[in-house]
Amino acid sequence: MPIDPVSFGFFIKKLRREKNIPLTKLAALADLSPSYLSRIERGERNIPHARILQRLAPHLGLTPEELLTAAGYLSRKPGSKDNSPAANNYDDISADSHWQEIVRDPDLNSAVREIGRLSPDEKEGLLVFLKAIKLQRELRGKDRPRDVNE
Repeated sequence: MPIDPVSFGFFIKKLRREKNIPLTKLAALADLSPSYLSRIERGERNIPHARILQRLAPHLGLTPEELLTAAGYLSRKPGSKDNSPAANNYDDISADSHWQEIVRDPDLNSAVREIGRLSPDEKEGLLVFLKAIKLQRELRGKDRPRDVNE
């Protein structure tokens, strides 16, 4: 499954924060500008070239192969269970396509940023609410938002 830049950016940011590395320090270690790294983390840039990922990998606690696999440059061997830190962290981020859709929608993305970081319980509650909206649509026999004047 191809990875999108937003999910990959969240993945990089999560790894960086887990290592307690400031963005400016990681950028310097990998010989990148802080603004470029910041745009990668926000999903505003395409997935970086393999050479850049190779420079980032050791500072994020990954092998270059793990980061290249997470970025989609390398594929996992068929039937192999990947227990690498990259696979485990990326699964947390990419598992829910609902969140990817929210992040891509400018209005919803802005609202989520305004709220701040959500706890796992708050995230689950929000997903339940969104699923309830979807169920209401299905029960009405419509796959579109309800018009206020209906």
